[in-house]
Amino acid sequence: MKKTKTNLLLVLTVALLFVLLSCAAKPVDYSEYSFTDTAWTRNTEYDIETLVFFSDGSFVYSCSCGNPVNDSDLNEGYTYDDETKTITIKYMETTEETVSEIKIESYDDKNIKLNFDGEIREFVKDKKLNPKR
Repeated sequence: MKKTKTNLLLVLTVALLFVLLSCAAKPVDYSEYSFTDTAWTRNTEYDIETLVFFSDGSFVYSCSCGNPVNDSDLNEGYTYDDETKTITIKYMETTEETVSEIKIESYDDKNIKLNFDGEIREFVKDKKLNPKR
């Protein structure tokens, strides 16, 4: 009887481990898109903003003073849909300033034009970065 309980416990443990591992987040790789791993900047009336979509799905958007733009410090990464050219930012919490969907209007090797909930923001390439790993 003791051996049966031990075997049952072992089987349940292995099954739970299998479920946990299969539910773990799969790593993403957006390195095929030239807008990733690039620091994009734009001059605003008050500051210079820098935006980076890393190829591993992480995202940074801040002004030169170091403050986050549009609550970007609350983000948990992004997903990209190439068919719709839509970047969806995942947030741990949202506020009135949060923009969850960014539509790529156009981009090339030097410029990217993004639609932030109806507001078009144009950025220029500052520099190519090493992929964040």
